[in-house]
Amino acid sequence: MISRPLLLTLAVLPLACGDSTAATSDSDTSTSSSTSTSGDDPPPTTEAPPTTSTSTDTTTEGPTTTPTTTEAITSTTTTTDTTATTDTSTTTSTTDTTTGTSTTTTGDTDTGEPPPDEMPEIVCPGDPDGQCDPVDGAALLAGTSVKSIVPTCFESWTDLDADAEYEAGETFLDCGCDRLCPGDPGYVAADMGEDDGEFQASWLAGFHNGRPATGVRGANLGLVGEGDGLWARALVLEQGNTKLAIVTLDLVGFFNNETLAIRDTLADQGLEVDYVLLHALHNHEGPDSMGLWGEQQLVSGYDPAYRAQVRQAIVDAIAEADAAKVEVAQLVVGEVDASTYHSNGVGNVINDSRDPFVVDEMIGALRLVDGQDNTIASVVSFGNHPEALSDENTLMTSDFAHGLRRTLEQGSTWLNSPGKPGVGGTCLYINAAVGGLMTPLGMAVKTPDGETYQSGTFEKADAIGQLLGEMALDALANGDVVAAPQLDLQAQRFMLRVDNTNFQAMFQLGIFDRETFMEEDGMYIETETALINLGPAQFLSVPGELFPELAIGGYDGSHLNVPTKPLVDPNNTNPPDLLAAPEGPYLKDKMHGTYRFIVGMGNDELGYIVPEYDWELGDPPWVSEAEGDHYEETNSLGVETFARIDAAADILIAWSKWVHGAP
Repeated sequence: MISRPLLLTLAVLPLACGDSTAATSDSDTSTSSSTSTSGDDPPPTTEAPPTTSTSTDTTTEGPTTTPTTTEAITSTTTTTDTTATTDTSTTTSTTDTTTGTSTTTTGDTDTGEPPPDEMPEIVCPGDPDGQCDPVDGAALLAGTSVKSIVPTCFESWTDLDADAEYEAGETFLDCGCDRLCPGDPGYVAADMGEDDGEFQASWLAGFHNGRPATGVRGANLGLVGEGDGLWARALVLEQGNTKLAIVTLDLVGFFNNETLAIRDTLADQGLEVDYVLLHALHNHEGPDSMGLWGEQQLVSGYDPAYRAQVRQAIVDAIAEADAAKVEVAQLVVGEVDASTYHSNGVGNVINDSRDPFVVDEMIGALRLVDGQDNTIASVVSFGNHPEALSDENTLMTSDFAHGLRRTLEQGSTWLNSPGKPGVGGTCLYINAAVGGLMTPLGMAVKTPDGETYQSGTFEKADAIGQLLGEMALDALANGDVVAAPQLDLQAQRFMLRVDNTNFQAMFQLGIFDRETFMEEDGMYIETETALINLGPAQFLSVPGELFPELAIGGYDGSHLNVPTKPLVDPNNTNPPDLLAAPEGPYLKDKMHGTYRFIVGMGNDELGYIVPEYDWELGDPPWVSEAEGDHYEETNSLGVETFARIDAAADILIAWSKWVHGAP
């Protein structure tokens, strides 16, 4: 950490970088955020695009009723992910320490097409150092593991005024880590922390400071409470010499230094993984994992013991998933348009709280199947803040992600209406572009039972999760089936400048616990992005909360998808100038996979990634919002953030296109 003095404006910090206004349980009006290789080996083989296209069954009201049984899924057309080996040679590779990019000076393919000028730092298979050489005909292997990350030690408290804020006059229950006091059912003996006069609090992330957990959601709450909690879900993929680990975390965010620590631990234990991708769901109903939401501002809420617990759970999950690998017989992948499931379009499951109203309406899903037609794993992608419980909840939960994953694994359950059968296996939910701000707050969800849930309740969270889960099942039922899917990945580290003076202060004070770098033009941090190809599915990780319009456009109203909403609120006192909005191609346009997914908060959480054309700071800057919809700027690194992320992504996409022979 740097010691250079900075001008601090800490007395007027915004509300804990979690939400600009406190939500009320009956109106859901809040918004939310958080901050914070050379050689002669050939690159990966190229894959032919699938010969079938995705289709979707839609209705005007309620979810579709397309069957999602194994028979329905496997009866779709099967394609083979064929390969055409490319040969390359590279003589030198230099790294620019400012941008973090590598430049390859020579190299060509067997078709005569030279590789791009800049080679990503990690290219698997085909890494010039020989760490992940290609293996012709290697089968794809996959394994999963699920580990609880509910804190092993925390104490409860009594919220006398029911505002979810620990205040003077309110008392904690000094019962120790197990939260059992003498006389409680199950009490055996005093445990650690019991009757010591200290509050062993687990501070929940998001919305505001001083929100300690009272417990974990029980099976009796909501529509499908059983099995809720907080989880690290690992998927390990291996093909030949290439091994990838993806871990989703029911947390608000996970800094890049945590990813680096996990990689070091795996290496120390002798577990070789070419790339680890950690993805925090940005869950606002789990413990602080970034340091922003402690008892009060400028006091970290990230408990060191909990940090150690989460790190160990991730390492254990990856090791167990690796040991559980089996051969993948086929990959099923598809997507559906969420706006076609209800008369109110995507407005039945999501709201956009900042103009222009742009929502990526596509929900994608993939399924890995073994030789006995059993599901190894499923992955679902959609961008929405897990904060349906709003700011008055004090029970740990994975919010709507629980209902979504449960639907894929076990099927959906409604009060009266029939549900859909699940596909089994382990489900990972990957949150996509959630900036700008994609949220379940401020909207009402209608279920197949005819029930409508508006306020921040478990019923609302479960309803949204199950509806999204049913859409994902439809995506699989109507998806493409790919035999012998091919795996490859590229990754790149790069630097981002920290212009936000509040963030600078938090880095300097150690509230944000990570390394910073001082250059002539300011403070920098190092982060990364990755591009993963799995058959026709392509995943691009982004280290923060990307505005959907940066991924898909929509400034012309083409991604409005809610008949009751205007593109720009006529009452907005400072509306965005859509004539100044950037023209395409947008981030997803530049990707080349048949199915293109954004992995938000991938290996880092650096706050909102705001379009430059609509960037505006208040006075004083960083600590006050400009008139209109400009909260997100106060919780972002700076105006240049997306341009630098976009440039790093361009390096990966260009190399991947060359490898795959894509135009």
